[in-house]
Amino acid sequence: MRLNIAPKGSTRKEKFMRLLGMLVIFALVGWAFWQNNVSTLEKLQGRNSLWDQTKVLNNNERDYIKGFVRSMRSEFGVITKVHIMNERITDISPEPKEMFIGLAPEYDQVIFHFPSLVRLALGQQFINDLQQNHFTGKFENDKWPEALQTALAMIWGKLINVEDTVQPISEEEYDEDLHDPESSVNKE
Repeated sequence: MRLNIAPKGSTRKEKFMRLLGMLVIFALVGWAFWQNNVSTLEKLQGRNSLWDQTKVLNNNERDYIKGFVRSMRSEFGVITKVHIMNERITDISPEPKEMFIGLAPEYDQVIFHFPSLVRLALGQQFINDLQQNHFTGKFENDKWPEALQTALAMIWGKLINVEDTVQPISEEEYDEDLHDPESSVNKE
């Protein structure tokens, strides 16, 4: 069986246009395949990132949380999971580079786990305030979805503004921190 895909145009220009058209169609099919894979991957990641047992979140709140998760992954490379559970949160074991936010509204329980670099960027005082003060009183009157969105916005704002708050080091301060191990007093 012989496969003949040579352009069948009668003139050189027609053959070139047919070949060009075939290449354009091939490129469009490849692009559509790529976009489908990206969309499918985002859907799969979105399903694993938000787990709401309470079924209290509406579509807008779900979309906001999923957008936060996507943005954390694309902007900072941080995998983020948000679990809202009906039972008490007892055993969590997130990956070291994973941000985990767990809520148990029935038990007024909030758990945040941040990767080390995110923890450093946010600061321990900010994290303690989120865990201990931000959700206070929000569970009794079902205001916790708004409090969760506000907490996510605060985390995002703090991480985005990290570059603005970093103080540059002068050259003198930088040179003072450098020590030559060869000129050390304690030679072996």
